[in-house]
Amino acid sequence: MRKILFFFLAIGILISFFGLLPFVFDYPFSDGPNSGPRNYWELILMISYEGKGKYLIVGVLLLALTIPAIFKLNRK
Repeated sequence: MRKILFFFLAIGILISFFGLLPFVFDYPFSDGPNSGPRNYWELILMISYEGKGKYLIVGVLLLALTIPAIFKLNRK
């Protein structure tokens, strides 16, 4: 049970970080004829912009559900 909770905690942190990216960084525009992402970082930013905040909501919900469960496990 403990391993599953820490796994969900790590996933929640990653998804929350992924959801915060659009609020910190600008959308990577490219005006060239092949207007795709130039590197993996721009691809990550483009995907996080497509989520429109849904990643942040899911990540925060995972954190809100797993952190109290982890504290409850540590008290036993």
